[in-house]
Amino acid sequence: MRAIPLAVTAVTTLTWMLCLGCRAVDPGPNFVVAEEHFNEDYFYCHIEPSLIFNKRCGPGDPAAGDPGNGCHFNASAVSGMVLVEHEPIDCAGGDHPVDRTRVGAGSPAQGNLQSVSLEMSRDYLTAPLLVRPTGANHPRIIFQRDDAVVDAIRAWADLP
Repeated sequence: MRAIPLAVTAVTTLTWMLCLGCRAVDPGPNFVVAEEHFNEDYFYCHIEPSLIFNKRCGPGDPAAGDPGNGCHFNASAVSGMVLVEHEPIDCAGGDHPVDRTRVGAGSPAQGNLQSVSLEMSRDYLTAPLLVRPTGANHPRIIFQRDDAVVDAIRAWADLP
């Protein structure tokens, strides 16, 4: 059996010790963030009605000074979260759509889900969906942090 020189062992040990002390890793040029999936039915039955429709995120609220159709239904008026106007999804007061054909591939509701999901985070307190309409980098405050819609956003973040 051949003996390993002491210098090789020392360098190897030192290299491992340095690597174990690393705190950050460069992800490289092809870094991709995994797409997060949020509960679709909860969106259709709770988030879209209570936030998107009730808070008038699409058309805006002229009584609050919003220009006519100047909010999220108008792709040229917003830089993100473009929404499509459609009739609310019937969930019969429950947690699941009654007619699944209304939320299928290519439907306006599914388009809204995809657009809103990009503004959502499992850490709901840092999600643009909460942060922006409560006053950060948004034309006006849509709701306060003690609004019931915040509980809906939190619940959506927690669902598998």
